[in-house]
Amino acid sequence: MRDCMDASEDARFADHERLAFASTAVADASNLRFGPEVGVGKRKEDAAVVGPWDRRVKQICEDLRSLEAEREIPAQVLCADARDLSGALPARSVDFVFTSPPYPNEKDYTRTTRLELVLLGFVTNKAELRALKQTLVRSNTRGVYKVDRDDDAVASHAAIQRIAERIEARRQELGKTSGFERMYARVTKLYFGGMARHLEALRPLLKPGAVLAYVVGDQASYLRIMIRTGELLADIAQGLGYSVLDIDLFRTRFATATAEQLREEVVLLRWEGA
Repeated sequence: MRDCMDASEDARFADHERLAFASTAVADASNLRFGPEVGVGKRKEDAAVVGPWDRRVKQICEDLRSLEAEREIPAQVLCADARDLSGALPARSVDFVFTSPPYPNEKDYTRTTRLELVLLGFVTNKAELRALKQTLVRSNTRGVYKVDRDDDAVASHAAIQRIAERIEARRQELGKTSGFERMYARVTKLYFGGMARHLEALRPLLKPGAVLAYVVGDQASYLRIMIRTGELLADIAQGLGYSVLDIDLFRTRFATATAEQLREEVVLLRWEGA
């Protein structure tokens, strides 16, 4: 089907048609399962594709019609590393930031979206996949590389260092020796170091008085050691000159491993300007 689309491409509609194709491939035609990690179910000998694809194209059309009145509102998608924003936007041009970055856990989003990445041509080989992963904030052990140095940015942050030490001590106590488990402490430091780099890189782009909202969640993925992501991120931001307006509870979710309610929060910050 992708080959047929490529052969009869109309530039006006090609991107929307491919978007519908990728969604159909995952949701209707594949044997992928999400619960919550990505897995593979029973092999499908056949699956409907054209019908579900057609319905999605029509839904895209309806969505676009509903936004007709806003068509003049400009929008821009930037492909950049959030830890290095030099040249991405003009200085002092950003009024508001709203985002939900990764949490320090074992979710590899390039694995969750691997089928779409391949079908849409974003990744064609391992080298391209590695290059993509290296632009991401380190939040899982599958995305850690020897050359990574983001942890240097939080080397003096006592609370983060204590958490990493507790994770490593628990690993040794439990006798966990796999390559991934050995990296749990390091990826925790890399994650917060990457977020520190992001917040630092963002400062020149923010207008004085800019407000930022980060949706983040507590985690206990690494050997049940609790990581209060929102509190730590707020502390890092404050150290970089941001004002912490609030840490609002968004929702809670039950963690079966620890039998605790984990908080998902919105960390609200303000940049007053240097």
